[in-house]
Amino acid sequence: MKKINIILFAILGLVFTSCQTNVITFSNEPVDVNKYTELRVLNVIPVTGNSDTLLFNHLNYSSVNTALGSYYPLSTPKYFVVPFGNDSISLRFLAKTTTPAVAAFTYRGMMPLTKGKWSAYIYNAAQNPILLKDDDNIPSSDAWADTVCFVKVANFFMKSDGVTPFGKITLKAKKNIVGADWETLAQDIDFGTQSAAYYKYTLKNTNNVKPWSGSEPNITYAIFDSNGVQYQYFTSATTSVKGAFSSAGNSLAKGRAYVLYLNGKEGVTNNTTQLIRLGSFNPL
Repeated sequence: MKKINIILFAILGLVFTSCQTNVITFSNEPVDVNKYTELRVLNVIPVTGNSDTLLFNHLNYSSVNTALGSYYPLSTPKYFVVPFGNDSISLRFLAKTTTPAVAAFTYRGMMPLTKGKWSAYIYNAAQNPILLKDDDNIPSSDAWADTVCFVKVANFFMKSDGVTPFGKITLKAKKNIVGADWETLAQDIDFGTQSAAYYKYTLKNTNNVKPWSGSEPNITYAIFDSNGVQYQYFTSATTSVKGAFSSAGNSLAKGRAYVLYLNGKEGVTNNTTQLIRLGSFNPL
């Protein structure tokens, strides 16, 4: 009986210990917005390998492997807190072995950082990033009655040499409805710039109820020039046949703000050297 009691007390002790709550805490403090910039980094160089090891002012901020054309680190668009001033940035690029191949290199640049939220677009291996302000003051809307979201567009698309800016672009959207027209989200956006203001996009009510909260799926985007002509891209890896470019299967959600950023480059004679990427992030 004594042995049974000892075993019972041991079991009860384990149960008691397992039910205890161990709180894990992380040191944190509010960002002093009068001393520090909130900075997002995006890799929009037309052709590179993946990147990792992000440094600001020679300090390692992140070492996550991130794909070409994405914000850093991959799949998690973070803001990094960096002090005001002329700050240095360094980012290691891994070798790209597929065609077109690119050797490994370390990018280095400088950024004059000031108050606010900013996105740093690394667009050229030998140039400083282009800084664009992330506007978190979106137009007012009724969170209950309105079924809208807000969109800005940034342009980092280049010609086939990967260095010369393509020029101004207009981005349009089409709803997944028979007979739907193209809707202009942003017009004549020059290289290295973004929309001056958010465009209020009214979402299609897929459930036909009101009020409604959700997202609109299967939106198609397309690029147009200032004359309203849809951009033509190479459709084949073996010939110079071209067709109208569009990007299908996109979605936008109610109440959200988006920055859609076009990057990449045109092809030379076919689509083996063509890279057209349309990314997005939430600037809030």
